[in-house]
Amino acid sequence: MAASRHTGTIAPKIDSAIQRGTVLTKVTKKRRKQVRFFLDLDAGKVYWDVSNPAKRFYIDDIKEIRVGVDARNYREEHQIPQDTENRWFTIVIADDERSKGRTVKTLHLIAPNTPILELWTTTLEHISRYRIGLMAGLAGSGQSEAVLKAHWQREMSRLFPHGTRSAEQGSLDFGAVESICRSLHINCSKNMLRAQFSKADSDVNGKLNFSQFQNFVARLKERKDVKEIFKDSATDAKAGLSVDEFLKFLRNIQNENVDSDRSYWVSVFDKCVRKSKSRVPSIPEFEEEQVPRMDLDAFSSFLASPWNGLYASRAPQSRFDRPLNEYFISSSHNTYLLGRQVAGASSTEAYISALQKGCRCVEIDCWDGADGRPIVSHGRTMTTSVLFADCITVINRYAFITTDFPLILSLEVHCNPEQQLAMVKIMKDTFKDQLVLEPLLTNSFVLPSPEELKGRILVKVKTCDELQEGVRQEPVGTFAVHGRKRSASSPFIRPTASESSAITSLPPLSSPPTLGLETVGSFLTQDRRSFTTTSISSAAEESDGALATIRKEKKRRQKSKITKPLSDLGVYTRGYKWHSFSSAESQRYNHVYSFAERSFEGICRDAENKALFEKHNRKYLTRVYPSGFRLRSSNFDPLKFWRRGVQMAALNWQTYDIGMQMNQAMFAAGSDRTGYVLKPESLRALCPADEEKTKATEWKLVRFSVDVISAQQLPRPRSIGPDDNINPYVEIEMFSADDRGQSFVYGEGGMNASARNGMSGIGFPHRRRTKIEQSNGYSPIFNDRFRLSLETKYPDLVFVRWTIWSSQDGRSAGSNSSVQLATFTAKLSSLSQGYRYLPLYDGGGDQYLFSTLFCKITKEDPVSVQRLDAEELRAERMGILRQIGQTVFKRTSSTERERGNDMATSAEDKDSSPDLTPTVSAASTSSLPP
Repeated sequence: MAASRHTGTIAPKIDSAIQRGTVLTKVTKKRRKQVRFFLDLDAGKVYWDVSNPAKRFYIDDIKEIRVGVDARNYREEHQIPQDTENRWFTIVIADDERSKGRTVKTLHLIAPNTPILELWTTTLEHISRYRIGLMAGLAGSGQSEAVLKAHWQREMSRLFPHGTRSAEQGSLDFGAVESICRSLHINCSKNMLRAQFSKADSDVNGKLNFSQFQNFVARLKERKDVKEIFKDSATDAKAGLSVDEFLKFLRNIQNENVDSDRSYWVSVFDKCVRKSKSRVPSIPEFEEEQVPRMDLDAFSSFLASPWNGLYASRAPQSRFDRPLNEYFISSSHNTYLLGRQVAGASSTEAYISALQKGCRCVEIDCWDGADGRPIVSHGRTMTTSVLFADCITVINRYAFITTDFPLILSLEVHCNPEQQLAMVKIMKDTFKDQLVLEPLLTNSFVLPSPEELKGRILVKVKTCDELQEGVRQEPVGTFAVHGRKRSASSPFIRPTASESSAITSLPPLSSPPTLGLETVGSFLTQDRRSFTTTSISSAAEESDGALATIRKEKKRRQKSKITKPLSDLGVYTRGYKWHSFSSAESQRYNHVYSFAERSFEGICRDAENKALFEKHNRKYLTRVYPSGFRLRSSNFDPLKFWRRGVQMAALNWQTYDIGMQMNQAMFAAGSDRTGYVLKPESLRALCPADEEKTKATEWKLVRFSVDVISAQQLPRPRSIGPDDNINPYVEIEMFSADDRGQSFVYGEGGMNASARNGMSGIGFPHRRRTKIEQSNGYSPIFNDRFRLSLETKYPDLVFVRWTIWSSQDGRSAGSNSSVQLATFTAKLSSLSQGYRYLPLYDGGGDQYLFSTLFCKITKEDPVSVQRLDAEELRAERMGILRQIGQTVFKRTSSTERERGNDMATSAEDKDSSPDLTPTVSAASTSSLPP
């Protein structure tokens, strides 16, 4: 946004001209049109057609405003003359609820002159900062009189525009106070607001003056849950926490390694105390200096501060000195698309978004363009295109803003030789020394490390010396795995008979949040209510034209169409089609295999090939991308490929489904934010001496518990009316990377909402949920404890997701009447322990600024199952198995209850007993110790 030094707590002065409307030139790919734009300050929106709801945007939805050089790529993309650059501005908007498949939109405008440009950009930034400041004051633990006065004065100005009453002398009735609460997303029921209003109305006249309004807000902000934690931690709660009590709390409850850096935590204590300006004097006669104490306000501030972040703030740094093949790499598929892969828009904005979020492998799909200029598009579909040169310019500008570690450009080339040469020239001229043109060491046959490649750009492109495959007869039983073809990506190419039947049998849109057998298998779907669909894509939806199945025909080879100058850019990432593990290219240290998801899965159905592939991925690079028949640009479950050691599981970043949520979680914590995560030791290269050891990965027992305590300032989706209540409840899900039916999962607490077939593993998370908190979206209290355990081969690939729903009738959960409010996913190994605030995200993956979920997390170190005491393990498992009959009965009863829409949730619905309710398979029961 335009630069501004104004704080967010002072109401901005708005030029009347911008409210009356100013004429701006609106630019699209098709035309330029002069339109009058208006600002509605009270509604916090900008509109250019009052009668058309589609022709508006809310200021709270603005992600960024770009001007000058930062917006140059958009101007050039729309072929607008350079002399308009100082008047051009682009507004980047994120509105998932009205996106129609595009979570990010851009509005390109040209002001008639520079003052009008500055008027709009400065005003929008001031209003945005002001609104954020108001919300921050409400969300904070302290009482800021300046912030509260800003709330108060704004409402007084609205009610008395001619200044008939001063802010200090005026008073507000319940309707005005309720209006403030709505504008600040205080989503409480009228009854709750009325109760707090009455308590603050000490004069009993139905109105509040400013001091009473302060008391009203203080009552709303009171956190009884935090107060109880504070009382439990302090010997004398009135006096406050001493530094020793604070360190004890960190050590015993938060599981922080205080003793390794005591001075750091003491300094944190001092900063919190100074900020709250709270000190308790010592006894005067001893003439001692004042002893610092942490009061409730300072303690609350600490819990919500970065010092108490969800991810370890003092975690040891990961190693980045291993070869590239030993890392998971944050990767994108069809990066250029903002929406669906069939008819979506191609834009450089998609590259900006992915790179800002830490993506380290972006895809560029290159085709012949007019006038010898290559373009980027999803070929043979109805998607729009963008110039290859514009994409490279944007990538160069944003490549290393988030992280310095190497960026990989995955090229899919459909250009003629002349335009391939143009691509080479564009990349060399733009990237200059950043582009890797030759090996760092000529005598090394091991991939360099991320550390060695900092600030460098790698090109992944097919080799020019590879023989591609044509058709020739092969004996039945030969594996034929073909690389990516446009026929697999384009829905307009006639599929095979088996693929046609698969497409026609796509499952219906899934319903939140409990999925039975009939709905399992639609990892793809996102209806208006459900933006975090849990289940995995069915085989039908994943169907791909390049299936790795037993075929009668194999393609004979013909010369690659990639030119040598372009192929030479693939120094460390040279693409080859997979033929077999005995082929010469499979032993080249710099080769990369790329597979459609179904091709890879087809190979791994054969036990021998699966083992060979896992061995391959310990030493060499592999990329897997989504099926071309994912018409909604949905994502596969990356766990299926990470567990096989695949480094680049490329996802559709424009779709924030569970696949993308897990990818975000994989690369979210600490040094993982670099876009490179060191693979678990079991998936990395083995020493030669170790290769002959047992290949069977041992099972680990993972145990953890989560106390879902409360939520703060939950959002109100626009699909929920302003007078409708928000009735929130929380679902917690545990995802593992084991095959279906192979893992042993069990849990207790809340209500069991897992798949009714009792399966667990890939595509079948263990799911539980809290009670429903009626009519309170502002500060709901849940106080539900969940204990979760599982046996898994992949303890580093356990993910946990929290999803907050609103029950429309306040009674039923897990039905079509529920609306998803927010979600958050984390890798279990990344989570800190103790009391933590979880951030919450909307359906497009954007974080809500002040909506949080307050939880207590406790973890145990994974333990080898073989090392557990046999009697203890047997007793624990047998106790679980005895509950199976009761669990099935409960689930059957629950099903009958859910069918009755008018039946309230009864006490029997809640699984509050201490007995574990399992998700267990036959494979698990057979592994009971003797």
